Amino acid sequence: MLSVKITNALCNLQCSYCYEHIYRTRLNHKAVDMQAVRRQIQNEQEPPYLHGGEPLLAPLEVIEEILSMSFQKVGSSSLQTNGTLISDKHVQLFKKYNTSVGISIDGPGELGRYRKTLKSAKPTADIVMDKIRMLRSEGINVGIICVLTKANALRAQRDTFKAWIRELHELGISGRLNPAQIDYPSVQDIALTAEELSDFYCDIARFILTEIGDDWLPIRDVVDSLLGLNQGTCNFGECDYYNAVAEKVIFSDGSTGSCLKTAKTGHAYPRFQNADADPRGFAKIRYEILPLIPQEDGGCEGCKYWRNCTGGCPSEGFGGDWRNKTRYCKAYYDLFETVADILRKIMPNVILTCDLDSSHFPSKNSVRNMNPSAFYYMTYGNGFNPSSWRKDARVNIECCSQQQPESGNELVNQNYDHGDRPHGDRPHGDSYF
Repeated sequence: MLSVKITNALCNLQCSYCYEHIYRTRLNHKAVDMQAVRRQIQNEQEPPYLHGGEPLLAPLEVIEEILSMSFQKVGSSSLQTNGTLISDKHVQLFKKYNTSVGISIDGPGELGRYRKTLKSAKPTADIVMDKIRMLRSEGINVGIICVLTKANALRAQRDTFKAWIRELHELGISGRLNPAQIDYPSVQDIALTAEELSDFYCDIARFILTEIGDDWLPIRDVVDSLLGLNQGTCNFGECDYYNAVAEKVIFSDGSTGSCLKTAKTGHAYPRFQNADADPRGFAKIRYEILPLIPQEDGGCEGCKYWRNCTGGCPSEGFGGDWRNKTRYCKAYYDLFETVADILRKIMPNVILTCDLDSSHFPSKNSVRNMNPSAFYYMTYGNGFNPSSWRKDARVNIECCSQQQPESGNELVNQNYDHGDRPHGDRPHGDSYF
């Protein structure tokens, strides 16, 4: 993903949990240098998408140029916005450049109370929902990023939340459900505990997979991961913290940076290159160390979902330390368990990634290219009658173990998806695209 932060972290909202909060207060908001931005986009050789801060604070002609550059490359464009500033002129641009619009919203009414305007400190959810309905009526693809907090993800709010998901489903919209990554002590009380997030994810997974059948993340990522089809979003793949390929950033002056989840302390790191040509990058040693540390000591040793999760997003690390595994370890583990149980009930003969040892995978930190496939017992051509449930369809699969790669030639898992595919919405992992 090539994220163009044309307004840097400038925003018209003051969301309580925003990880760009400190960075925004320290940022020198320079004027847009389109010549420098244009040059850097050309250097990157990837279609750009607009992100922020809030990209719709930029002049209309600047927005149009970025959308046009993406459209010329791939026939589409994308952006991520809080939705409050969308005007008729923006809608016309979205139509012209086949724009997928990612909307940040945490639910209707009080569920979105931590997303407030700068001037009045009023919640914006109901205004944004009207914008979403309008976009869909105009035939524009929309995806949602929902940040989970104590305002929308506890049991008391669950019925309202599910009703909202149903309405979005009827509108043809899905998205991603991200826990708030709050490292600021002053607002820590609005963050979910790992136990609260576990309760939410497991309940919503059952609801989405068995009642509405939509593709909300991370739930659908977990399905793909357990089946060995895809590693999923950057949350579940290896990430070089200071050179995150999942989100390459270009700022308004043409300078580059990494994912701004690395900027919670107020400092935006430049995109460090691997000067020593080490394919691990600067920070991928995390994925060598965590599997060696016992779980009781905060590591991932022996976890049957290590290959699926790889310790979670580094920016969720315990204590705000990217080297640690995610503070939401329990929530993700329980989500994988819940989804695995659902898959086994539907297809008792399914082979899940957690059922096989390392000899069945070419890479120790990825589920890709699992051998045999998840549907081995259900596929014709394997010398038996396939079935999703019959016990006599099962045979010995040890002959299917992977040929181990020679040292130095191990397959490299390049997980470029930011859950977002591109990063506006699936473009932001969120819907449709």
